[in-house]
Amino acid sequence: SISTLDPGTALIVIDLQKGILTLPTAHPIADVVRHARALAAAWRRRALPVVLVNVAGGAPGRSEQVSNMRQLPADWTELADDMDVQPQDIRVTKHTWGAFTGTGLTERLRARGVTQVVLAGVATRVTLVGDGVAQADVLAATSGAVGTWTAAAPIGMK
Repeated sequence: SISTLDPGTALIVIDLQKGILTLPTAHPIADVVRHARALAAAWRRRALPVVLVNVAGGAPGRSEQVSNMRQLPADWTELADDMDVQPQDIRVTKHTWGAFTGTGLTERLRARGVTQVVLAGVATRVTLVGDGVAQADVLAATSGAVGTWTAAAPIGMK
């Protein structure tokens, strides 16, 4: 277990939004949201960055997946009500699998001196693992730093 956080550690909570929370999950979604909220509260108490990521649609020009966002409920992209969003939280809306592609998240984290991230959320096989690898690659390529990432109690989709 982790007992101390590096001061350069951000929490990134991925895809805990109303539309995704209605999908089947491996564990009760209310527990996932409750744990993510507790993690975010712990980060905020230490004045560490909290990033809340939602997804809105797919990448432009991609045709291998058929998806019709017009058929989704209007609140599909809204974060879960129980996430207790705070004004200082960094909000990111992604249009691809990853939160680092085309969102400016890398630059925002770098500006805050972030060298490590802890990832939490749903759909771990795709988003969490992919974002962890992307974050480490970006840090190494842009700063020469070796960044680390940790998945915190990830819950995979069924």
